[in-house]
Amino acid sequence: MTVTTGRTIDADGQPVPGTGFQVAPDSDLAGLLAERTGPLNSHPTQPVWGAPLDSPDGETIRSLSVLGPGYDGPPEHYHEQSVERFDVRAGEPTFHLDGESYRAGPGETVTVETGQRHTFSVEGDELSYMMTDIHTPGRLRHVLPTLGGLAHDDAMDARDPLQQVMVARRLAGNTVFTEPDPRIARPLTRVLAPVARLRGYQGAYEKYRQPAFWEAHVEQPEL
Repeated sequence: MTVTTGRTIDADGQPVPGTGFQVAPDSDLAGLLAERTGPLNSHPTQPVWGAPLDSPDGETIRSLSVLGPGYDGPPEHYHEQSVERFDVRAGEPTFHLDGESYRAGPGETVTVETGQRHTFSVEGDELSYMMTDIHTPGRLRHVLPTLGGLAHDDAMDARDPLQQVMVARRLAGNTVFTEPDPRIARPLTRVLAPVARLRGYQGAYEKYRQPAFWEAHVEQPEL
């Protein structure tokens, strides 16, 4: 027996059909969901979900990442400070590291060092999930909830260039997206950031760190 959870909640407070993922109540995935230390979050147009877990040292960000079939990953990027470690628990997500692709199976660990270009995807038809550790996260701790929150928030536009400028500005010194070319994006960000700031844009919003926001937008597990 399986149950559906993680569905997107519409403006009327109802789960959107076709969203969410299946989980068996007595499974490893259910156990990890039960250990979460905060609400389940998601992206409304991508089959990806996340939930915070206890940090092993008080500084590292540890989370559960659930990836559905067809997930094509975050934009390629690299970290100037953070090291990421992915412990695959189920499925076979594909990691794209410095232009090379590698499919990892259950029990395998993938470590992404600083300066290493990376993203990941799910190319098969099986749900994947993994434990993700971000060491020395810096401002990522504040920005990651904003990236998903903006996508869910009808009052905001994650694609607004000035919004993107402020996110890039907040991540400066740690995370760099490879598109557009950083040699162009960095000076453009410096020029546009004062304009974006004057118009009220921020690189991270506190409301997206609040459990109430996610509980209103994503169906929470009851296992």
